[in-house]
Amino acid sequence: MRRLALLLTLVLTGVGSAEGTVEVLTLQGQPQPVATSGGHVLAGRRITGQLVSLSESGVTLQGPKGPIEIRAADLLDVRFPAAKTPVQNPKTPVVKTRAWVRLVDGGRISCRTLTATPRQVQVQTQHLGDVTLPAGRVATVRLGTLDAAVADAWNELRGREIKRDRLVIRKGNVLDHLDGVVGEIDAKVVKFLLDGDELPVPRERVFGILFFRNVARSKPAACQAVLRGGDTLALSAVSMRAAICQATLEGGQQVKLPFARLERLDFAASRVVYLSALVPRDIEYTPYFDVTWKYRRDTNLDGGPLRVNGKTFARGLALHSKTRLVYSLARRHRRFQAWMGIDALVGRRGNVHVVISADGKKLLEADVKGTEKPRLVDLDVTGLRELQILVDYGGDLDIADHLDLADAKLVR
Repeated sequence: MRRLALLLTLVLTGVGSAEGTVEVLTLQGQPQPVATSGGHVLAGRRITGQLVSLSESGVTLQGPKGPIEIRAADLLDVRFPAAKTPVQNPKTPVVKTRAWVRLVDGGRISCRTLTATPRQVQVQTQHLGDVTLPAGRVATVRLGTLDAAVADAWNELRGREIKRDRLVIRKGNVLDHLDGVVGEIDAKVVKFLLDGDELPVPRERVFGILFFRNVARSKPAACQAVLRGGDTLALSAVSMRAAICQATLEGGQQVKLPFARLERLDFAASRVVYLSALVPRDIEYTPYFDVTWKYRRDTNLDGGPLRVNGKTFARGLALHSKTRLVYSLARRHRRFQAWMGIDALVGRRGNVHVVISADGKKLLEADVKGTEKPRLVDLDVTGLRELQILVDYGGDLDIADHLDLADAKLVR
């Protein structure tokens, strides 16, 4: 709340115009699955109106019956309607994306051009125009096309800890790499210092670059801008005038975002933590037979999307009987919420016994069956240190015991 008060002051002129119409998802009221472009999420009250202001006290919309005020503490995100796509002039040249940048704060930017020095990275983008980034804010640069043959290998390389910069080269369907120091990047070469020798590596041979960054984790951004096309930006401050979003990146750079290019402003990161983003403090599996089904994050137990009673979710946990997970709460959260049911992949089968407890006290105990509708889990965890989720055998051995805790999250 205090951070929003310091960082956010939004004022929109022209109330009543179509450009100012937004949809706001909140934490107010009982959560229910809400359809979004990325799948269903749990949200409370959903409100549509003309955006008037967003300040330290929250959002103000102009509704059919007058102003609607939403406290900042209850705000999840602000969603902007898709603008009509203008007719493309066939004579206008199409500028392709030639580089993909990932920032240390998790932001993603697709670039038409990219050059760099050891101190800064210059990019030209579709949504932001020309932007100069401090080199220390850039975590990775991908210059090659990411296809199914190398996607897993690239993501695995990105997840590794490195002690030096890493130059990634593609050889067929294999990614190889060299460790050294990346220097300047221009339109033709990437200068790479290897064992004391500077090598001008042709840019077309470089699939990607992983930069060594010793950057301490910062607090969650005030909000995250999600742009049409998939780019994301962590913002420390934002203001709006005349259908233009004036934003400040976490690194201090100023950018302008027209409403037409904004999909949503996500404020959840400062008050919502998804269980799939956390590592359990303790994991225990007790297989019924000889097969151990390890829990999965953001997919069902077979690796497909989490789907419960016809609704697909991008985030959540999938667990098989018998599994016990323990998470640290550290007295930082108010509620644990999830949409609980048997995954649609197994149809009407599945029968598990679920016990959710915190600090040794049972908060929920229930049998969950594939023949029943999913149910909302909304539990008070205020002041508690530890959350335990136990998925035990039900009345049919462990057959088809595919439980989903869709959109499972902790709310501050």
